[in-house]
Amino acid sequence: MGRTSAGKPAAKEHEMNVNRASHRRYALALSLLVLLALQALPTAPAQAQQFERFGDIEAHYSAITTDFLPEEMARRLDIQRSPHQGLVSLSVRDADGQALNVATEGSVSVVGKPGETPLAFRTLREGDGISRYATFAIDTSAPMRFRLSLQLDRNASPEAVSFLKRFYRDQ
Repeated sequence: MGRTSAGKPAAKEHEMNVNRASHRRYALALSLLVLLALQALPTAPAQAQQFERFGDIEAHYSAITTDFLPEEMARRLDIQRSPHQGLVSLSVRDADGQALNVATEGSVSVVGKPGETPLAFRTLREGDGISRYATFAIDTSAPMRFRLSLQLDRNASPEAVSFLKRFYRDQ
């Protein structure tokens, strides 16, 4: 059996490296879930609702500036931390709390301005969790409108989620 320079069996060191990588992925997923949970806390009456229910399925969503992301998470997700860039995230769960793999499309626009910008959603899979996220340029001149389309059942029409979020310039 091979040995490493530290004198440990190579198989044992490989197992330790796999465990460390697994723990890092778990920590990243947990950080994203904590971020989603923090965004769901009611800070103002207009922001109290951060999820939509479709029968037994709940779609939880949030939109934040990326400078709120922990550095390690931003690096792993390849997202630039900036007060001028936003992150919209979505997690869909069934009645048992199981994460659902849901096809997601969406767009963001600035209220009162023409045009919409498509959102390019990426998927984060960590353990049993699945989250969708996309980045966008922040406009502080007016609230931003998010329109998401969730394909909960491939044999049915997509469900729509729409919400407003106002971003403010740092004073």
